[in-house]
Amino acid sequence: MSLQNVNEFNSGILSNLFSSRAVAQILDFFLDHKEFDYPPSEIAKKTGLSFRTVFREIPSLERNQLIFNNRRIGKTNMYKLNTDFEAVVLLERFVLDMSQLRPSKETSSTPTEEDISESELI
Repeated sequence: MSLQNVNEFNSGILSNLFSSRAVAQILDFFLDHKEFDYPPSEIAKKTGLSFRTVFREIPSLERNQLIFNNRRIGKTNMYKLNTDFEAVVLLERFVLDMSQLRPSKETSSTPTEEDISESELI
């Protein structure tokens, strides 16, 4: 086993997959825009990441089969979320479930100052 393979094995699946915040931002973008394919420049523009960062992260996302090169327009590759891959379906479900867990102000279980009596503060 090569040193690179050992490092990948020891770092775990999630740390390997989400090697940077940029990867999460790119995946968020694709999960929100899964119907179409996009060039790296558009992904960069929509995520606020630099083109260089997007270009650096795309090979890893392709290697992990999360996105794929859908077509080529001129010299530009167009990338799309791999919705046929079960892991992407599960990731999408996970993101949806996590987004529903965010507490709103109305349902927050953390008491506010108005909810705490003066005697409880002393």
